[in-house]
Amino acid sequence: MTEQKAIPNRDVKEINEAGKIARFYGFKPIVPPAITKHDFDVVKDFDPISHPAEKAALLRMYLEDRMMSQPQPVMLFCERPFSGIKEKKKPHYLEASLISMGSSKSICECLSIQTGITILNKLGFKNIDVRLNSIGDKDSANEFQKKLMVFIRKNFNSFPADLRQLLKKDPLAILRRKNEAWAEFQSECPKSIEFLSEASRAHFKEILEFLEILEIPYQIDHFLFNGPDIESETIFSLVDTTISDDQSPKAELAYGFRFNRLAKKIGFKKDLPCSILNISAKLKKSLPKVKAKNIKPQFYLIQFGPEAKLKSFLVLEELHKAGAGVTHSIAKDKLGSQIGVAETSGVQYIILIGQKEALDNSVVIRNASNRAQEIVLISNLASKIKELI
Repeated sequence: MTEQKAIPNRDVKEINEAGKIARFYGFKPIVPPAITKHDFDVVKDFDPISHPAEKAALLRMYLEDRMMSQPQPVMLFCERPFSGIKEKKKPHYLEASLISMGSSKSICECLSIQTGITILNKLGFKNIDVRLNSIGDKDSANEFQKKLMVFIRKNFNSFPADLRQLLKKDPLAILRRKNEAWAEFQSECPKSIEFLSEASRAHFKEILEFLEILEIPYQIDHFLFNGPDIESETIFSLVDTTISDDQSPKAELAYGFRFNRLAKKIGFKKDLPCSILNISAKLKKSLPKVKAKNIKPQFYLIQFGPEAKLKSFLVLEELHKAGAGVTHSIAKDKLGSQIGVAETSGVQYIILIGQKEALDNSVVIRNASNRAQEIVLISNLASKIKELI
């Protein structure tokens, strides 16, 4: 009988403010896996722009650490770059990843965006827009590429010489970068969002609804696209829209996407749904680290129903403002399983939001010991929570 390897302890000993925010929203700070030669070998044919070796290391970690036995999704936060790579950490930058593994639900991207914006706000970036695109699932991406190739062949001789040269090496170059000289052709060529399957369209719509509920400014960007060899479904970017004195271009602070189909491409038995948001933001001041302590949450957030799931992001925002510790299962849909976990978690209070509460913009706060409860408007939640803690 083969002896199983011991699962390594990936707990961090120290944590900075970004890690604390990530932990609040449910992303566990960890020491990331070191990238091995095998990780580099299995992705040698992939475009390095999406850091494929890091993704390979994360997939390997998921398997070796037997994370499939944990509640899904597994949500992690780690600093970059990973060890084992030649890339050096940029001085005076926060470089970190928010990772969700084991779930294909749009809730993973939504939590990444909310957490990423909160971290960036804490770093002093107050004006952030979200740029989005979607290349959908495998069928969506294949249909899009097929139509794009037809368009390129049909119009190739009309393209500017520099574009023709690029397209010989990279058929997707026409969508990888904006160029005023190519604008006429770029506006006419097929866009990936036009070929989404029903499931991918629903996935994208859910993310847009989340952004609207939280009143986060966003725009669709058809050029937000590196390629379907690693990316799938929604691609998103967090951009600093502050107007600088020198009118310099808006800075991208974070870039995220799904890499659902990578696992099978690099030798795993089946695909594994995963999403990632890589943050790379220049620090306006240093981020000191303190000893990482286990914090017992005082609240457990339970949501049930599609409207309630969306409004639960507003609830999380208010809880964060109040400085409360919270556990949640926003990725879960079944009420019974959430209540069961909440009642055995040892929290002092359970916060419930169902369809009725979502329509009334309120929550129910229940005392876990005596089951007394009261209804509180979401707009008043932060001040109420401060009274309780």
